[in-house]
Amino acid sequence: MADLPGFQKPGRSLIHGTSSETDRRFFLRHEFHEKNSRQFAPFVAKSLISDKIMLNSFAMTPQSITYAQLEHNIGDWARTRSDIQAAIVVGSRARADHPADEWSDLDLILFVGDPTVYVSDMAWLAAFGEVWLSVLDRTGRGDPEWLVVYAGGLKADFVLATAGPEMALPKMLAASPYQGVLRRGVRVLFDRNPTGAAPGNAWGCVVYAAPSAAFPTADEFAAAVQRFLLDATRAARLIRRGELWQAKQQCDCALKQHLLAMLEWHARAVHGPAHDVWYDGRYLAEWADPHALAALPRAFAGFDAESLWQALFETLSLYRRLGNEVARRLGYAYPAAADERITTWLGAFRP
Repeated sequence: MADLPGFQKPGRSLIHGTSSETDRRFFLRHEFHEKNSRQFAPFVAKSLISDKIMLNSFAMTPQSITYAQLEHNIGDWARTRSDIQAAIVVGSRARADHPADEWSDLDLILFVGDPTVYVSDMAWLAAFGEVWLSVLDRTGRGDPEWLVVYAGGLKADFVLATAGPEMALPKMLAASPYQGVLRRGVRVLFDRNPTGAAPGNAWGCVVYAAPSAAFPTADEFAAAVQRFLLDATRAARLIRRGELWQAKQQCDCALKQHLLAMLEWHARAVHGPAHDVWYDGRYLAEWADPHALAALPRAFAGFDAESLWQALFETLSLYRRLGNEVARRLGYAYPAAADERITTWLGAFRP
């Protein structure tokens, strides 16, 4: 889903892969990146539509469909499917804070009995409008997700989450691994087993609050710094080898994920644990340190060795400054000796 991941790919998903912001933003991010490098191949639309999935009465012409109609079609269709327990909208189209704009897509979670039914047969996607493009993917937590472009350029992302029969929606939400998304807002399109708070085809908006993320422990913090330094040495070797594509990925992707985690820790250490740092760098200018924001343009590289070296050392400098302040505010020891040894080696290694 386009608002969020966590997952470095075209048309990336809103849905993230952890229940803890600390876990999501650093300790599992590398693991998710590796998982997401093994993407599902695109699926080509079938010429014959399966009667067991698609209801022809829901088909829309490309001239008339809008996001409101798309949502309405999905809600009505879900009501006809006995194996679907609930359909909810998340992301910008369910948020009050930073709500949808003209560029927003539609992010949904379908709670279903058996997701493989909707993975093996994609015909159901055409029940809501003319499909221009569809790609089967996985979220960071491993749930199947269809990324779909409908006629007129409307984009909808369907996460298929497993739910038991007659399971109440509040229980499904509480058990979901996507707390970082859900706490921003949930809008219910369909709920098969309402608890009485809303009708079965509710369109109201609820906010599902999750606890603030914890800071890393002292050991986790030290490990994070050392992993950053380790990845910096890999970036340097790639630059020296002349592998500019890989070097740029290491410098401007892998190292920046480490830097983003430190930016988030720094903002919360300075402003308090409840300070909202969003996710994946969203709305960075609203919550990050102003001096760090001013330094960021120098921390990103062009496609040449000299630019990569400059960006690497700027990233090291910025990470070090933020890391020292985080350590001081949290009462931790910054791994200064390791930092000094690696930085000195990198200086000598640079031609």
